[in-house]
Amino acid sequence: MTWLELGPFIGLGVLTNTAFPMPFEPVLVVFGGSRSGRELLLICAIGSLCAGLGALLDAGFFGVVRRGLRRRQGSAAPAAGPGFYWAAAAAGLLPIPFSIVRALLLGVRPRAALFAGIVVVTRFPRYVLTAQAWAALALPEWAGWVLAGTAGVVALEVAHQRSRRRKAASAAAGESRQLARGTPM
Repeated sequence: MTWLELGPFIGLGVLTNTAFPMPFEPVLVVFGGSRSGRELLLICAIGSLCAGLGALLDAGFFGVVRRGLRRRQGSAAPAAGPGFYWAAAAAGLLPIPFSIVRALLLGVRPRAALFAGIVVVTRFPRYVLTAQAWAALALPEWAGWVLAGTAGVVALEVAHQRSRRRKAASAAAGESRQLARGTPM
């Protein structure tokens, strides 16, 4: 992997391992598709470290949201228990949505280093298996780019739809407030 490839790989690796609605696996397939052996293991290790960094970013972001919600309620979130860490390990290792863990972050305070470490350790074998399975398919190299491009377009469309729904809900709430005050629109 060249230094020119490493920058985009790390950037996309961190972004796609956060709440951004695009999975990391298409990125892994594009950058690791034609590699084998040690280089592929290195790419999977770097991807796992990106997942750990993404977990730290998620914990920070959802921590800010959680504190804002809890301030309104006047209570502090409990520390994360073993169940949270088991859920993080399962979601890191298995092909189940990591959004389950992100939802749990709204209710508990994880130990950031432990959470990130669990994500790094559990994502590595998943990424190795994914990369090896893709290599076993022996598809042309451009197929990885098509997969990643399709995932990117879908992710951008999902983000766009969420933004439109938020704007519509905000406009409806503004209209409701104006009607409640008795002011004409």
